[in-house]
Amino acid sequence: MFSSSFHHKVYLAGLAITLCSLPSSIFGVSVGIITLALNFILSGNWRTKLQRLKDNPWVWVFIAMYLPILFSGMFSENQRLGLEIIRLWLPILILPLIISMSDRLSKKEFTSLIFLFLLSVFAVTLIGTYNFINHNYSDIRKIFPYISHIRLALMINLSIAFLISFLKEWTRISIKITLVALLAWFIIFLFVLKSITGLLFLSIISLLIIIKALKHAGSISRFAIITGSLTVFFLFASYVLHKYDEFKTIKLTPDNQPKQFTLNGNPYQHDTLSVETENGYLVNLNICDKELKKEWEKRSSVPFDSMDKKGQPLRKTLIRYLTSYGFTKDSAGVNRLDSIDVKLIESGYTNKLFRKTITGFESRLYELFYEIRNRNSFNKIKTGSLTQRLIYLKACWHVIKKNPILGVGYGDVLSEINQYYEVNNINLPQKYRYMPHNQYLTIWASAGILGLIIFLVSLTLPFFVSSNFSEFPVMFFWILITLSMLFEDTLLTHTGISFMAIFSSIFLFGFKYSYNQSK
Repeated sequence: MFSSSFHHKVYLAGLAITLCSLPSSIFGVSVGIITLALNFILSGNWRTKLQRLKDNPWVWVFIAMYLPILFSGMFSENQRLGLEIIRLWLPILILPLIISMSDRLSKKEFTSLIFLFLLSVFAVTLIGTYNFINHNYSDIRKIFPYISHIRLALMINLSIAFLISFLKEWTRISIKITLVALLAWFIIFLFVLKSITGLLFLSIISLLIIIKALKHAGSISRFAIITGSLTVFFLFASYVLHKYDEFKTIKLTPDNQPKQFTLNGNPYQHDTLSVETENGYLVNLNICDKELKKEWEKRSSVPFDSMDKKGQPLRKTLIRYLTSYGFTKDSAGVNRLDSIDVKLIESGYTNKLFRKTITGFESRLYELFYEIRNRNSFNKIKTGSLTQRLIYLKACWHVIKKNPILGVGYGDVLSEINQYYEVNNINLPQKYRYMPHNQYLTIWASAGILGLIIFLVSLTLPFFVSSNFSEFPVMFFWILITLSMLFEDTLLTHTGISFMAIFSSIFLFGFKYSYNQSK
């Protein structure tokens, strides 16, 4: 009914809708994929399509990763969760087939689609910045209403890789300035986001650039690159070690000594056995609850005996915040706080570091150090923490040992993990009992070692044999996906699955760098 040119335009529109919706709209991603599927069916020309599929057998290797999910989902006792994961993974089955049997993208089409993706990511970061500035969010992750901050960090890193690649191709000064400005914005935003995973991948980008530069550098340039890189590394390591030393060292000052009475003559309470500190000051010394309550409720509408915006007891948040300054925990200490301090305490921030570096790396280091100390010294598990992830991994390993060959079924992994928590009396609230935060272990637990092997082969071989793999964005994307699955269940959400499926399909089957460059 319609010409092949029309169907190709609809195909491009479907790709554009999907790519632009990745950072902003699950519904938009679904609309894009459905558009691609319907257009593919209606466009006909099946002989040519089947021939393309026959000429590219690696498509079957890639989509074979769907098989472990299909079988583990079908044979789960929890049919609802099993069928849900089968549905969620459909983009990995559908998109490679559609893209491999469609016309290959030209250089202009590919570049236009990527720029649309970059603009969409940029728009979402602007919205996040606006939300952060104009709303009093206690958690930086809540400034993005669309997708998780971790998946956004993955998209920002891929955007950085594309921009670096484009900088080599474009020669016009105005375009280069625009690309550099966008690149700088994305890098800065990763620090604003305070995503350790995002910053880790930013480091990997830097490492890949250094390795590539060393291959083409002369002896003097090579020496300068190696020396400069090692200097930056050791400076960074020294900074982290210095901050950790500051964090754990107890200051030997008069402020860290127990006092008897406040300025108003009220007695202090002390726990001299406690070694909990904030910025080197002991938390549980020189506390007068009577004065704290009275003075705080003069300064704030949030009751002293209530919770802060992070769901923590406000009393504890206030005491820790005052301690971070070295103030006594009484009316005199509360009087020394200004309006910014009061708002931070109401929002759940426990240290003056957040006053100056609420979007900085130092405050994220503080959070990590605090989590590790709580786990090691007080056996506390903090929600969303690094130490909590270790609990998830132990629980998943327990499930794997039950049936290491065939797995327990995708729909039953979470119930088996919950059983481990109950049997071992793990003090973790039900609402925080998540999947293992490691995609490989999740697949092993659900589909067994056979399913994991199929998944790993499907994830690696098609990329390794592709002529595109030597291109910087493609190689980095593969590293991005494979490493992210060590720290996250990347393929547990519609957005994560679609992100992996569409870029893998385009890189492997939809666009050929060498073909377009020679053409």
